[in-house]
Amino acid sequence: MGTPRGFWGIPPAPQQPPSWSPEYMTHAPTPAIGASLRSGASADSPAIGASLRSGASNPSLAEMAARAKADRNRAIDFYRAIAMLAVAIGHWIAMVAMDNGGEIEAGNALSYEPNYAWATWILQVMPLFFVVGGFSSAMSLDAHWRKNAGTSADWIAARLRRMMPPAVVLAAVWLAVIVAAVPLGVLPLALAGVHAAAIPLWFLANYTIDTALAPFVLPRFRQNPVRFAALIGSAFGFFEILRIADVPVLPQVNWVLGWLIFQIAGMAWRDGLLPTGGRMAAIAAGFWVSTAALVLSGGPWAISMVNAPDMANSPTNPPTLALLSFGFAYSATAIAVAPAISRWLAANQKAWAAVVAANSIAMSVYLWHMTAAVIVVAGMYATIGLPSAAVGTAAWWMWKVPLVVASTVVLAPIVAVVSRIERAALLAPRRAWDHSLPAMLVIAGVMSAALKLWTGGNPATFVPALIVIVGLGRVQLWHRTTRTAIEA
Repeated sequence: MGTPRGFWGIPPAPQQPPSWSPEYMTHAPTPAIGASLRSGASADSPAIGASLRSGASNPSLAEMAARAKADRNRAIDFYRAIAMLAVAIGHWIAMVAMDNGGEIEAGNALSYEPNYAWATWILQVMPLFFVVGGFSSAMSLDAHWRKNAGTSADWIAARLRRMMPPAVVLAAVWLAVIVAAVPLGVLPLALAGVHAAAIPLWFLANYTIDTALAPFVLPRFRQNPVRFAALIGSAFGFFEILRIADVPVLPQVNWVLGWLIFQIAGMAWRDGLLPTGGRMAAIAAGFWVSTAALVLSGGPWAISMVNAPDMANSPTNPPTLALLSFGFAYSATAIAVAPAISRWLAANQKAWAAVVAANSIAMSVYLWHMTAAVIVVAGMYATIGLPSAAVGTAAWWMWKVPLVVASTVVLAPIVAVVSRIERAALLAPRRAWDHSLPAMLVIAGVMSAALKLWTGGNPATFVPALIVIVGLGRVQLWHRTTRTAIEA
């Protein structure tokens, strides 16, 4: 791969194999990375990750928490747990479901009250999530290459087999709902529910692509971090100019490049190429100022960092320069305070145990929280009726409290069931990919496209997409041991 060069003027970490214990995924990184940048959990698995596959077949949460070494970067686990909680609460608060002459009027609060856009600067956590994902992918790939554990296709398949089973089950459930709705005469309502349930899935579509690209991106980034980052950034800037010029289709390339840039930032964090402490805090402040300047300039950038239907200059579809600046500000702030968070969690075992518990159900919460909200709305519509208060009024906000509480109550038993699938996928041992690397990349691309189509809201495309997710996911991306655990 060659000798990597420094990034941000910081000498790169040595490239000898990392010295962590892969069985427990409680890593002791190379000294050059430093205490503030030590390794953490996978961004797409519970906090102790591979430790679930060692020792006891069904370790308790207390045992999982106790296995973490003192030098672990626990902030990685903390950020992932907080991100999932923020996404669920943010979606529940922003969701509009009200009575309009006896019909359900559904939408996003940002479409009714644009002044709420500034709140998205707190709740838009996805850039940080992709940074954490890049950190995790670099860490996992290092272990994979060090152990000579197989091909790039084997690594991609292993990651997708851990990520996809909960999504496959979600798609299967909603496909069954559609089938049952036809003879009951409620197909339009069922289709609306399917669309609402898919709101969080754009993330998984993007993350699938980033995961498939990671084995190719990481070594090229390490060859020359500055040049590679400049190349990807320049490409992003080119397509951002095309977006501003209203060129059709081509700007959608930034749907991949924008989130990939955050993943690359996570790889730089993992390799110890980023500043720490006060220097990182100063960089964060600079990005906060640049983000505010962009959105207040009157240019083609929205104040909101979250997309809403019919929003002009959507910040995420595809990602814009303003979102990139915001994501760097948010992530740099998180990286600056990560050492303090890690020390706090190491000293507070109850807080650390809570983080481990949250990570063990994070994907289930993320995938199913909108389904729980749909169930609550459907129940209210069929019984007491939906509120008719205008969005943003005191009466509308009063309704939000019981809606969030009810959604939480409904989500709890759902997570209790589906988290077993998530856990089984993580417990399952890796097995080699039986086909070629191109075949693996095609499957990743098809799954990503199907997830993206599901979020689009068009039944003519998302119903076939559901069939693809269930069929392809069940056949190709389902661990044999996962199937056994569930069917048993």
